[in-house]
Parts: sequence; structure tokens; C-alpha cells
Amino acid sequence: MTAASRSDDRDPTLALRPPGEIMTPEGLSAFKASRLSFLRCMIRRMVAERWAVEPVRFELDAEGRGTVVYRLDNPGRELHFVVLSDNLPEERRTDRIIENHYDGEGFLCLGDPTEARIDFQRGQFRDFLLGRADIQTLGWTRVNRSGRVFEAMVDALAAGRQPDIELVASAGYLVRNNGFWGNGRHGTAIFPAFGEDEFLGQPYHTDLLTLFMWRHFSVDLAEHIARCRNPGAARFSPDIRRFIGAGNASGLGLVPFAIRHPLRVNTWIEVRETAIARAKARAAAPDGPEAAGLLALVDRAIAHYGEGIQVRPGIFQGSEGQVADLKRLRDRVAEFVAHGTVAGERPDLPWAALADWAAANLHREGLELLHSLLIEIHPDIAEALEGRMLARVDDATDVRPEQRVEDLMTSLARDYRWALDIDLSGEGARKHFWYISHDNLEPRHGLRGVDPGEEHETFVDLVGELQTLHRDLRAADPEQSLGAFLFAHPGRRAIVERVQSVAGLPYGEIRTNVLGEDFEPCHLIRFLLTQYGMEKLDPQSRLWVRGTFLQGAPTAADIAKGVEGDWAFPLAPRVS
Repeated sequence: MTAASRSDDRDPTLALRPPGEIMTPEGLSAFKASRLSFLRCMIRRMVAERWAVEPVRFELDAEGRGTVVYRLDNPGRELHFVVLSDNLPEERRTDRIIENHYDGEGFLCLGDPTEARIDFQRGQFRDFLLGRADIQTLGWTRVNRSGRVFEAMVDALAAGRQPDIELVASAGYLVRNNGFWGNGRHGTAIFPAFGEDEFLGQPYHTDLLTLFMWRHFSVDLAEHIARCRNPGAARFSPDIRRFIGAGNASGLGLVPFAIRHPLRVNTWIEVRETAIARAKARAAAPDGPEAAGLLALVDRAIAHYGEGIQVRPGIFQGSEGQVADLKRLRDRVAEFVAHGTVAGERPDLPWAALADWAAANLHREGLELLHSLLIEIHPDIAEALEGRMLARVDDATDVRPEQRVEDLMTSLARDYRWALDIDLSGEGARKHFWYISHDNLEPRHGLRGVDPGEEHETFVDLVGELQTLHRDLRAADPEQSLGAFLFAHPGRRAIVERVQSVAGLPYGEIRTNVLGEDFEPCHLIRFLLTQYGMEKLDPQSRLWVRGTFLQGAPTAADIAKGVEGDWAFPLAPRVS
């Protein structure tokens, strides 16, 4: 999607929320996963195309060490997922990216994974950060077992019974993912090599497909080890198989990504805000299916947030507060179903009235959860917008040198007043700096004047760059072209290009000073994870978040039958 066409399909009759309401870290952090999250979009496509997963090689010893190859039958390209499985001692398990030893290493590839290809890849994994892939490899990925939970579930199966459902719910997964390396990294196939309508050409589908396969493998692995201990071991019930997800821990690397990709961020949020606005613009009857569906979903969400992983209050609202808000929301929905009123008034547009009430009476997380629920009960709205969500966003931009200095000053005043008004001279305004760690090869958040590496600071200081540009522009001739201005100020090219490329995009910029002492990285980490499709996230510190993908999602067997099911806000299954 080019810069010229990216806004052509906006609906001028819809009143979208102004960016000042939502484009702060706290506002974005409150977002919840929805039918428009990339994971939900991917699963719907797999179900529609009836993908099938078949193990064509399953060679594991009694501890789960060995090689497994799955063929992914689909209408597109020949795909395989290869797992090199190990069982590390607990003291050797780590989520650090620089480590080379994990319980599972895998790669998704095109074509036939011959023994020679697998052996080559095994050798490259010995130095994971510097290894190379062949051009038909789509991506690398790694996992560790969730030691306590994994072993307890294997023990239960080996004893001929289903595992304790409370234990399953307390973690939500058997293995925890440590990232995905693709789109050219290590020499993997690049994203633009595939057609925009191909599965592999859709944003984040390849990454999330590996998560789906780790989830599938983790269940196969646990059952295999249990059968090695006892040939009469139980297998997971279908309901528990669905309830087991894939774990993920994400940290600071997502923050620079969110700051550096304003065109993508704008697309994601504008699509979501359009869906919300379309839902609120619809009339609804108290006895209609949408009202009944909303009430049922609120009840399920209350139970969902009340069980399993409990998010501690602090940086986020916390599960207890979320449940309390949901119960208040339920009262208003039940009122509408029973009497056709919202807070005592009979509105023409009940969903808009309900959202107004939530904005005034609930935590912002409660409001955003309501918005996701409104998208959920209007699947046709999500279906109509899915193409925009999955359209490629061309991040390539360039300077328009013919623009005048005065015109760029106008853009700054219109779009960046929030940044120009931040006092960077105040105490704590530049407390932190961001850099790429040489030892860890990933983004780090340093304390200015204390931690080493300040001389390697990377660009995330959008506010500082904007204010410097503003000062330089004010000193320039307003009739001067930007080409001439940049000839005199070559260091301002990147920020000029950014201001020009984001002009007219309401949701491109996250309104914060990421260097300030008040900035909480967890907010932007959670924002991106919900866009991908994670539903329940728990901050482990200010700097990283742990959670579960795919909990309640259809299994490979369900997908092969074309059955998606209703898996928003999954509940722990009952075990007889």
C-alpha cells in the first residue's frame, strides 16, 4: 500500500476518536485483542482453507530428544516445520537471546526438508545468532519447556488421567517461545518474495504459524513422553488440547519497533477505530441477537479474567479490577436487554451510548474491552476490514525537497504540538537512553550518566528530534525549499522525511517521551502483543511481558475439518 493510496478508503461519515484520546502509551496499552488481531485473521484463513498438519517424521527418545518433521498441507506452497528437540536441565534453561541451548529449535521451510538440509540447519543452530539459513527457509524459532507445568502434565497422562485443570489454567502453555527470526535475517526468504494475497505474504502469518506449530508439537511431545513411561498413558482430551496455548515472553525490542513504524501503527489503529465506529453507528434491538451475544460474551469475559493467570495491578489495571469493571458493564448490558435503556436513557444507538457510559465510568481497559466485544458481535464488520488490516504497508519514504519551510512548520504545528510542548529541560526528561547491546544483540534501556553505552544511543528520541527541527526551521527563511534547508542542515533529513510521511495520518505517532523517567516500556510491549493476538498478559517487570497465544484456539484436527469454534475469552474446560 503506497503512501499516496493508504488513506483513500477512509469513510468520511464516521466519527473516529481523536488521536489525543488513545495515542499515549497508557491508551494503547489498554487495547485488547479482537477479531482483527493478526492471529485471529490467520486462524480464520487456515480454517477456511482446511489446512492439515501431518507428522512425516517423529523420532524422539523417551525424554523427547530427537527430530520431528511436520508437513503442512495447504492450498499454497509446500511447507514443512522441522523441530530439533532436546531436554535441558532446569538450571540451563534461559530466555536470553544470546544463548545457543534451548529445549526446542525449529525452522519453517519450503520444499522437502531432506536429511542434508536438516543436518546443515542443526549445525547452524550451534551458533544461533551468527548461523545461516538456506533461501527456502522462512524463519527460525526456539522454545523452552515450562518445567513445572510440563512435567506435571506428563506425570498425569502417564498415570492414565487428565492433568489438573487449575494447573493448566495457571500457565496456559507447555512451551514458551523465544522469538522468530525471518524476513531475510540469517539469510531466510524475504517477505516481499511472496504475493500480497498469499498466506506467507500476509503480515505476521509466518511468525504466528510457527507459534501454532510449537503449540501442536508441545502436546505431541508431552503425550509421547507419557507413553514412553506407560504404554497405557492417557491422551489430552480435545477440550484440554484446545485450552493449551503457546507461551511467549517479549521485552524491550518491541518499543523501538513501535516508534519507528508510524505507517504500520496508523494502519492498525485506524482499522480498529473504523470497526469500533461502524459498530457504534448500528442500531440494535434489546431482543436482538447482538444484544444477547454481547451479554453472553461479557459473562464469559468475567469468568475468563477471574481464572488462570492473574494480572497484578500496578502498571496495568489488574485482573481483579478488570472483573469488577466487567460486572458493572454487565449491569448496563442486562439493563438494555431487559428494558431497552442504557443508564436509564433510551438511546437511538445503544452501542454508542454504552461506550459513552463506559468511557465515563470504567477504567480505560474496561472501555477498550467493550470495544473489542462490539467488534466480536459484528463479525461482518471485521470481515469487511480484514483486507485493510492485512494489506502491506510500504515503510519506504523519501523527502519531498520542493516543499517550503513554512509548509513543514504548519505540519509541525498541526500534528506535533504535543511533542513541541514537552519540556525536555525538566528533571528526568532525558533520564534514559536506548541502544543495541553488543553482548545481547538486542535493544536495551540505559540510565543516562550511569550505564555504559550512551555514545551508541539509537534513534527513538522523536520528541528531541522534532524540537530541534522546529528550532532550525524557525531560524530559516519560510519561503526556502526543504531541499535548500537540508543542504544547510543534512542531519535533519530523517526527521523531515518522517514529518512529511506521517502528515495526514492521525494515528501514526505515539505521544510520549520515551527517554523520560515516567515512560513505562511495558505499555507499548503490551500494545503490540494485543495487535498480534495475545489476550491475557502479565508484566514481569517494567521491561518485559509474559503471556499466552492461541489458548482456546482450534487444534490442527479442528482446522482440517473446517471448524473454528468460538474461542474469544477461553474458559478452562471441565474435566470429569
